[in-house]
Amino acid sequence: MLTPVLALITSFLFGSSDFLGGLASRRESPVTVTANAHLLEIVMFIVVLVVAPAAEWSMTDLAWGAVAGVVGGVGVVSLYAALSVGRMGLVAPITAGLAGSLPALFDLLRGTDVGPRAVIGLALAIVAVVIVSLAPGHEDEDRGMPPRAVALSVLAGTCFASGFIALSYTADASGFWPLLSARVVSTLLLFILAAALGRRFVADAPARVSVVGAGVFEAMANITMLSAIRIGPLAVASVLGSMFPVVVLLLARIFLGERLRWMQRGGVVLALVAVVLTAIP
Repeated sequence: MLTPVLALITSFLFGSSDFLGGLASRRESPVTVTANAHLLEIVMFIVVLVVAPAAEWSMTDLAWGAVAGVVGGVGVVSLYAALSVGRMGLVAPITAGLAGSLPALFDLLRGTDVGPRAVIGLALAIVAVVIVSLAPGHEDEDRGMPPRAVALSVLAGTCFASGFIALSYTADASGFWPLLSARVVSTLLLFILAAALGRRFVADAPARVSVVGAGVFEAMANITMLSAIRIGPLAVASVLGSMFPVVVLLLARIFLGERLRWMQRGGVVLALVAVVLTAIP
């Protein structure tokens, strides 16, 4: 019972982080936003490790954390970029459908019994991506869903799924060291990327509050997510941890007044159904 609870808390935290990160990316480069948020997370994870030190850790745990950091960094940049050019209410379900379903499929292929509904959930997630992507929009709508946003959403979902799988290979005794390893690696890569692209290293003032909020919520989400993954199974943790579109939808509706067309609503609902079905054993 603890895994579903932790995973649902993760969804709330990830949803809040993604919403704030998307807002910040409309005022600042997604690379700068992510780099600044991850730098803050390093500080938070160091504090957590001081308060709750690990029993023991190995280079293998740090290596898996580094892998999660690389794909996670790419995933967050892709997600924030998608949120900055697409509609939050559509980007989030695409990302979540893949982030939740792919680890479940991985669990199924390596012999974990997640039930036949997991396969159905994966199929529905793919169909949802197609429906949402092909749904027409009006020129007078505030924000459409261009192909670039769809591609970035798919990339983000795939990267998040890979990160969940990588973290599942870390030992329980390593505590939160893999998360610190992940953030050190992703932060270094992001600042190098920012330099290569000629982006600023510090987020502009109008975006800083959103950046800080995104970093705090994402750090907390990673802690609850890693805990849920270790308690397991991975399929349940990853899928329920990918319910963050509900939070993004609500926040986008409340603060941005975003509206969805009927076909797009159907795709969103289908994506959320896919997430739920994949979690049922």
